[in-house]
Amino acid sequence: MDDVLSSIELGVDCSLHIATLSRQTIIESGAEHMGFEGYFLFEASDSPERKGINILCKARSFEAALRLADLWEGARQLS
Repeated sequence: MDDVLSSIELGVDCSLHIATLSRQTIIESGAEHMGFEGYFLFEASDSPERKGINILCKARSFEAALRLADLWEGARQLS
């Protein structure tokens, strides 16, 4: 992760992030079809059976990534 906009812990071994990723990380995750620039929503796991990251989607723009982070923060405050 290079530039992290937001992160949340989902459990002991799992977290969710909005961040930029290195080219190599994107390739290793099998998500090169999404391109290499921009912000990605992904889960990261340290559990032995799911170790690594799973890229869920890519934000269309920096502004979209910020909006996603804002919505996420708002939802967390409601919980």
